[in-house]
Amino acid sequence: MKNILKVLKIIYVILKKDLLQEIKSKEIIISMLSYSVLVLVVVATTLKINSNNSLIIFGTIYWISVSFSILLGINKSISKEMDNKGIELLILAPIDQEIIIVSKIISNFFFTLLSSFIILFSSNILFNNNLLDYKFIILVIISALGFSIVGTITSLLFSKSRGKEILSPLLFIPLVSPLLMASSSLTNQILNNEIQNQSWYGLILGYDLLFFILGISISNFIYKE
Repeated sequence: MKNILKVLKIIYVILKKDLLQEIKSKEIIISMLSYSVLVLVVVATTLKINSNNSLIIFGTIYWISVSFSILLGINKSISKEMDNKGIELLILAPIDQEIIIVSKIISNFFFTLLSSFIILFSSNILFNNNLLDYKFIILVIISALGFSIVGTITSLLFSKSRGKEILSPLLFIPLVSPLLMASSSLTNQILNNEIQNQSWYGLILGYDLLFFILGISISNFIYKE
């Protein structure tokens, strides 16, 4: 019990540090939101959207905006930590490396979730939708968790590599393809008020768990010099 409380306290301290830094700089949230909203505005103004096809393309546009904004935000978050030598100091601290990666996943999940909901509200305004159904809220939460886990792992893997801005997306996009397909399919079903297969939720949760375990198991390799 004491060990669990100690782990939770360490995670809390790291998370608090990340959030306080972001509140002061606002670099990650601003970069994520400005990029994603820009994508939505460009699509909304260049496509001829009417009541018949807006539902069809909404899911695709939404998840494209979310995935690329998340990729940008998480890469920026990890790069900032590497530049400030924050990761190196955490590794030198007397704490397990698994705790570090869990803390980074949680902090990135917070930014990802905030960005996802702001994109959702912007999408509802631009495309005249009212997608605040609890089924979609659950979908956004579990999908954001998957994006955060994969994004954190891929960003850390290439954090010290040349061309990390190219290598990280090249690995991130293929890895989240199943997540994008499941989320997009469920979004269209929710919009049409006919969820044909509830197992999509289970698939997404299984995906999240798989990559979380993978991230924990390779944490020593990720932080290796």
